[in-house]
Amino acid sequence: MSLVRYPFDALRDAAALWSDGRKRGFKSAFSEVLRPDAPGTWQFTKYLLIGGLSVFVFLGFCLLFRWMAIHLLGASYESARLFWNLCEITAGFIPTNAFTYSTNRRWVFVAGKHAPRKEFVLFTAAAAVSFAAGQLAAWYLITYSPVSDLLVKLGVIVISTLVNFVFRKLVVFHS
Repeated sequence: MSLVRYPFDALRDAAALWSDGRKRGFKSAFSEVLRPDAPGTWQFTKYLLIGGLSVFVFLGFCLLFRWMAIHLLGASYESARLFWNLCEITAGFIPTNAFTYSTNRRWVFVAGKHAPRKEFVLFTAAAAVSFAAGQLAAWYLITYSPVSDLLVKLGVIVISTLVNFVFRKLVVFHS
């Protein structure tokens, strides 16, 4: 699957799903799409959808951390913006990684050649590498540009999405 062709392949597959659903019933058609061994276009589409849900999990935990830091710890984001943003991103990483692993394992990728524990360790290692790259990008954006905190977090998400899909597809869930 090519990222350049993905939009066209996704539209073609969506039309085929619609046609198949009208013939055999939508429940039957969707059950094939939801299987982890679905064609690559559907895997990437499910990966993007779960990634979207993961964004909400991540941002939700970041907001919860910010609220707790300000209201319970009396933190001042203006005086230590970089420190608190990096803490916030770290706090959002942990539950988001657990959510993303469990949903990807169930809906997106076929279990690979690794035992579930090793698979989780590899999954988390890949996430940690993209997390470190995201932290570096966050540091750079906060230190050298006037972008908002939300744009910093969205930049971290874009980097993580691209790095993680490739690593998870080729290493973690590769059979």
